[in-house]
Amino acid sequence: MDLSIFKKLRNLGYSLPEALAELVDNSIKANAKNIWIYMFWADDSGKNSYVMVSDDGKGMNENELLNKALTFPKADKVDEGELDLSKFGLGLKTGSFQHCKSITVITKANSNILKKRLECGASSVTDEMPNCINHKFINKQMEIFQKQKSGCLIIWSELDRMINLRSQSRVLNFYEDQEKAKKHFKLIYHKFLLDNQVNIFFNGSDDHHKILRWDPFYKKSNDRIKLEDIELNFFGNGNSKIKPWIIPENLPYKETSNEPTSNLQGLYFFRKKRLISYGGWFGLGRGEWGIQEKYNRLRIEVEIPLESDEEWLTISKNKVLIPEFAMRQLEKSIGLIRKKYIEKLRN
Repeated sequence: MDLSIFKKLRNLGYSLPEALAELVDNSIKANAKNIWIYMFWADDSGKNSYVMVSDDGKGMNENELLNKALTFPKADKVDEGELDLSKFGLGLKTGSFQHCKSITVITKANSNILKKRLECGASSVTDEMPNCINHKFINKQMEIFQKQKSGCLIIWSELDRMINLRSQSRVLNFYEDQEKAKKHFKLIYHKFLLDNQVNIFFNGSDDHHKILRWDPFYKKSNDRIKLEDIELNFFGNGNSKIKPWIIPENLPYKETSNEPTSNLQGLYFFRKKRLISYGGWFGLGRGEWGIQEKYNRLRIEVEIPLESDEEWLTISKNKVLIPEFAMRQLEKSIGLIRKKYIEKLRN
């Protein structure tokens, strides 16, 4: 298959945190316990800069690498279970090429190490490695990787989008994006982190490089209030459960993810345990459904039904579009929850 099609898919709207999340999704699917993310700015121009994501998951065999990871899917993707956070089988390529022109995948399974590279616009995969493969830090990581039983290491090089769009403040913006990614992961993977399923590190492997655990619903706090769950049946389009939480009134600033509390009120849409989109009321209701201070303590989990999840997700899997068949039931149920929330706070 001519893989140059990915050159035409470079404008799907992935932010850096969202593109990196596609790689982390794959690591979680591979049963990785630890995921390490490194961002390196090489010089004033950024020409030899790179981004690297490594994990200790099960790795890939040659068929998985060449016919799934680094190609365009020939058929609809088959869901492979609870940890399979991928939906369309495109995220590694489309997310990565949003920010770079070269993807290198080094994977180890059954003591066999495979190295392949896909360039944006190329018609096929190559064995030729990027120039940054000889960087001393990458060499050090490769030594560590080779000692692992299995795993996967992905390198973004030729970071044209990450370099050219940053003008004179390129290096500062590069690392600001890294901080945004840390905050993003702290929220969208919070269920995996709280359950101790995975550790995610940025630019190091010590504890202080690890993303801290944080529960946006404060489920273990004595001061939170749990409202009654609501189950919805979309008939042939699956079922959903809505779980409303009233968070404690007084929160430590650091636990609000450095965002205004008002930005965090509202709906949190999950696919499996992974948070897809959050904050606000997603166009439900009329004018009174906008962000209002009185609803700052109301946060509602909504589970996207797997039977119809492609109706809810964009191809970049970073936004929720509520389908028509669900709109009325959701609006009615959440309107009821908002009324109960106000009543509870008055009592």
